[in-house]
Amino acid sequence: MAAQLRLPQLNPILVREARTRMRGVRPYLILTIFLLVLILTTFGIYQYMVSQARSGMVVLSSHIGQALFKGLAFTEMFFIVLVAPILTSSAISSERERLTYDMLLATPLRPGQMLSGKLIGALSYLFLLIVASIPVFSTVLIFGGVSLRTLVLTVLLLGSAALFFGAVGLFSSALLGRTVPAVILSYAIVLLICGVPLIIASVWSQFSNPQGQSPPPWLLYLNPFSAIVAVTTVVPIMPQPDLPFFSASDPFMVIPFLSQFSIGIVRYAPEGPLLMPVYRATLLGFGLCTFILLWISSHLALPTRKWQPRWSDLGFVVVIGAIALVMWVTVEWWWIVPPVEPWLMPVDAPPIAPPMVP
Repeated sequence: MAAQLRLPQLNPILVREARTRMRGVRPYLILTIFLLVLILTTFGIYQYMVSQARSGMVVLSSHIGQALFKGLAFTEMFFIVLVAPILTSSAISSERERLTYDMLLATPLRPGQMLSGKLIGALSYLFLLIVASIPVFSTVLIFGGVSLRTLVLTVLLLGSAALFFGAVGLFSSALLGRTVPAVILSYAIVLLICGVPLIIASVWSQFSNPQGQSPPPWLLYLNPFSAIVAVTTVVPIMPQPDLPFFSASDPFMVIPFLSQFSIGIVRYAPEGPLLMPVYRATLLGFGLCTFILLWISSHLALPTRKWQPRWSDLGFVVVIGAIALVMWVTVEWWWIVPPVEPWLMPVDAPPIAPPMVP
């Protein structure tokens, strides 16, 4: 008898979550509203750039493309940070509230499979929104000014942020076991990651010694908005430590608090000033924190003997250890050190060469 090929079976939790989340009118209504917000954002930025050109400013086609891309990426990142936690905050708690959690544990699925199915199933709708926004993003190609590398990095940041903040909601759901407290805890963690560092950065110069110092770059390592600003901001020709992040033709320069988001820092090396972007640390940090949260959630989801070692822990240890090893080996690539001011450089230091942007 000829051997029959058996296709790999999808995670049943993933299939169930994907089907139930697409029922009714609400998913399609949210998708419509999301696309309308992106279209209105595109139209508003374009009109602003046209008004700047009419007022006498030099606005090139590439400036319009860069402004549109930054506005759309920032809007989509804000939507991900706002929606991802609430999509996963009820993943475990809703099963307990409906008294179906015990039946779920009685299935042959392991806790890791159950959590991964819940996480990917909840975030599949969010990934659908990201894919649906591609036609709106394609309008940027008409004006130019955005490279393929920037587009790829933006997609990586959006996807990693969705997974990280989804893992935050899943952790809160497994920890508390009730939906409303889990949602509150999820947004408290989001505020701690995104809002508190921004407040500290805004007042850092007033309390630093001496006053006027810039906030330390590590303060914004896990801030997704800093990473988006870092990716979508065009590096100046000659970067300086105190140079504004936004050019005169950038519509985002009119929003005061955006100046607190760090695109990176200039480090003076023997070969010249080197811009160290902050998004590298954000990508690695999101990956490490996502697997740590999933590891903890896999134990919290168990009804008894939650912290007893299991064979599945070995997989988490290997993945987390691999990410930590990569971070250790590439520390000079992503870790941003405070800049050395030109007047503090040795007298016999070589002259500053044109900047290198890795």
